[in-house]
Amino acid sequence: MDYFLQFLKTFSKPLPFTGLALFPVLFWAFYLKLRLNSKNAQIAQLNKRLARSSFIDTITDLYNSKYLAFRLKESLTQAERHNFSVSLLKIDIELFKNINKIYGVSRGDVILREFACFLKNELRTGDILARSKEDEFIVICSYTSKEEATRLAGRIQEKLKFRYFGKEKISLQISIGLVTYPEDGTNEEILLSILNQCLNCSKAKNNKVITLRKLKENTAASEDNANGKHEVTELKNKILQLTTMLDRTTLETIIAFATAIKAKDFYTAEHTERTVTIALVIGRKLNLEEQQLEIIRYAAMLHDLGKVGIPESILQKPGELTAEEFKKIKKHPVIGAEILRPLHPLIKIIPSILYHHERIDGHGYPYGLKNNQIPIEAKVVALADSFQALVSDRPYRKAYEFKKALKIISRESGSHFDPEVVKAFTRSISLP
Repeated sequence: MDYFLQFLKTFSKPLPFTGLALFPVLFWAFYLKLRLNSKNAQIAQLNKRLARSSFIDTITDLYNSKYLAFRLKESLTQAERHNFSVSLLKIDIELFKNINKIYGVSRGDVILREFACFLKNELRTGDILARSKEDEFIVICSYTSKEEATRLAGRIQEKLKFRYFGKEKISLQISIGLVTYPEDGTNEEILLSILNQCLNCSKAKNNKVITLRKLKENTAASEDNANGKHEVTELKNKILQLTTMLDRTTLETIIAFATAIKAKDFYTAEHTERTVTIALVIGRKLNLEEQQLEIIRYAAMLHDLGKVGIPESILQKPGELTAEEFKKIKKHPVIGAEILRPLHPLIKIIPSILYHHERIDGHGYPYGLKNNQIPIEAKVVALADSFQALVSDRPYRKAYEFKKALKIISRESGSHFDPEVVKAFTRSISLP
């Protein structure tokens, strides 16, 4: 820039020819115009990016609810002008909040992105896909009748049965509501209201695709029941019994799972009973609250639930496992968590099952968590599980003596096990 200014100073003096004397001024004006045009182009590009970002969901890179409202109004206006149908699908991922609670929000975001890609691949180029809420998506299908949209929704649900998401290989279930302009409504407010009702009905009907016609049929059936088939008092009594039934169902579910494990692997069943006892002893020594002790009790009971998904040839193999076989064994915490994920009453125990093979030094599995990333209940179950395994006969080795097993646990304090949990264990355990 200094050289350029020096150039202007040198050649700004009057020259023999008047035309040449104007050259520096014209050159300077041309230069400034180029710079101004460049800046204007940069500002225009920035404004364009900002405008686009205001319409884009940052997690899935789909359109957001703001763009959805704008585009829906535009689509309905065009449909009215040119006399064509527009169908709307609203898709909800069932129990997605449980995924965030079990695996963490960052892993939940990965699953959302993969699910968004799955949906885009199933839609036509002209269809508009937007994320309206955390676990809800809306599709605008122009030039699409109700019958065509119903087939599309059915195809999405069918293909979803064979898809798994994230490193955890999670299967997803979705509920779908469906409305069509103009037969179901003539403006966006009415259509969106009916669409929400259809989606809620779909959730109650085990993920069926619900249209306005089906919604009316279900509403009529509910009114018939309210008018004569069920007394109000009977309904109230059933509601009052829900809490008791929930607890009973939870216990029955746990017993059923434990029975399934026992049929698969007798060692696991026997090992589980002793693990529960040891874990509760440690938990009480740590002065954990009663609610935490309940989590420990059930988590210790079900910590090996995922082994129902491991071949018996691996579980009962007399020799050491190969690298590939051990890789399969390492999946059992995730399998167990996935089995329990739909059971809301058991949601609090899932982290302890999922993380009971993590280590304080980060060398555990399935995620390599460290220190305080691991819940205290999982740390307790991990130690109880390991100690009981050490003092038990296995197909590939004899049981360690009690003292030897205790030394191994103490030696791995601070690396495998939490030192505070080890202290509580050694203070509470009694030598035979």
